[in-house]
Amino acid sequence: MTLFGLALPWSLPLTLVIYGVVVAAAAWIYRDARARGSRYAALWALSTLVFTIVPVLVYMYLHRDAGPAR
Repeated sequence: MTLFGLALPWSLPLTLVIYGVVVAAAAWIYRDARARGSRYAALWALSTLVFTIVPVLVYMYLHRDAGPAR
């Protein structure tokens, strides 16, 4: 794969996809927490960006009975 004439490693596209999924998960958690009225919405999003999957699982576990946000 090349970008502007520079050879890129094969793992770069995979890395960008993974980072994209993490950013999308952080955005989803932020929007959901704000819709639920959480004071810690930004903290949830930041922790998702830093620690990736663990905050997502914890957030989903804590809000499993609440149903969809309105």
